[in-house]
Amino acid sequence: MFIIIEGPDAAGKSSMLGALEHHLSVSCGVHSAHHFHKGRPLEESRRWVLNEYVLSIDELATSGACIVADRWHWGEVTYAPLKRPHTNKDGYGLLGRAGWRWVELFLMSRGATTWILSQPLDVLRTRLESRGDDFVSVGELDAIVERYDFGMTVAPSVVERLVPEPNDTSSLRGIAKAVVDRAGFSTRQTFKLRTEYPEYIGPTTPRALILGDKRNVTELYGDETRLPFMPVGGNSGEFLLDSLPEKAWPKLGIVNANDLADTERLHGLWSALGYPRVISLGREAERAAIDAGLEFEMAGTLAHPQYVRRFHSSDKAKYGEAIERLARGEEIQGSAQWILQ
Repeated sequence: MFIIIEGPDAAGKSSMLGALEHHLSVSCGVHSAHHFHKGRPLEESRRWVLNEYVLSIDELATSGACIVADRWHWGEVTYAPLKRPHTNKDGYGLLGRAGWRWVELFLMSRGATTWILSQPLDVLRTRLESRGDDFVSVGELDAIVERYDFGMTVAPSVVERLVPEPNDTSSLRGIAKAVVDRAGFSTRQTFKLRTEYPEYIGPTTPRALILGDKRNVTELYGDETRLPFMPVGGNSGEFLLDSLPEKAWPKLGIVNANDLADTERLHGLWSALGYPRVISLGREAERAAIDAGLEFEMAGTLAHPQYVRRFHSSDKAKYGEAIERLARGEEIQGSAQWILQ
C-alpha cells in the first residue's frame, strides 16, 4: 500500500505518522514499511522533481510494497509560489501543470492514497508560535492553507481531509485504521494494472483510454522510464497533459501501444480497465487499436500531440477539448487538420 500524509505545517503529521506506524506494526503485522519524507528539491529542474516523485519510486510502488510518506509532490503547489516564485510559472512550481497531472495519474495507477491532515487556522497558529519553525512563519499559514485548498481541487489521488481532535491524540488510532483499510483496498484494486500493465498511468476505470504509439526516446529523455508521455522540455507529453480540460484529465488513462509489445497485451489492458472508449493519437496508434480488436470502442483519432505542438501550437486548448468530447462519446465540431477521423 502507498499512503501519503499531507497538510499544512503544525497540522500534526508526525503524530499521525506515528499512529500509522503503530497500527501497521501491531494490527497488520507490517514491520518493514518504507518511510519517506519529502522536503525542498535539491535541484530546481522539472527532471529532478519527476524523478523524485515518480521514476525513483516506480518499481517499489508497482510491487505493492508498504510505503508511508510524510509529504510528496504537494510542496510544488504549496511552497513554490511562496518561497521560490522564480520556479512557479503556472501555480504548480517546478512540476508545472503537466508534471503535476503526470504524477497524479501515476499515483492513481499505483493505488496511492493521499490524505490531507488539517486543523483550524487558530490551532495551527498556536502550535507554530509555540514550537517555532526555521522555514515557515506564522504569518504565512493563511497562504499555505489556501494553497492546500487549491491542491485538493486538482488532485484526484486525495481520499479526504482528516481533522483529528486537536487535544486528543487517542482519536488518531481510529483514523489510522481507516486510512490503512482504505489504502489496502486501493492496493488490491490496482493489483492487475500494477503487475501486468505497469506501462499504464491513470484511474482503474477511465472514461477513455488515450492511446499513443511509442515513447520518443532521445538523449535527453525517454529511456529512463516505461511510462507514457513524460512531460519534460516542452515535449509532446507536456503539450498533451497541459491541453486537457481540468475536469477531464483525471478520468483519462494513458498508454503507448507499442510499449505493450503486442496486441494481446493491449486488448488485455483495455479489458482490465472496463472496456473504455479509445482515443488514438496518430495513425500508428489507430492501427494498433484495430489490430487489438478495439475498433468497436474507438471514439476517434487525432494527430499525435507532437505534430500539433509543432504545426498548430495555438490550437492546444482546442486539442484538449476535442479529446474531452471524444471521451464523452460526442462528435468533434470543426475541421482542424489534426482531426483524423
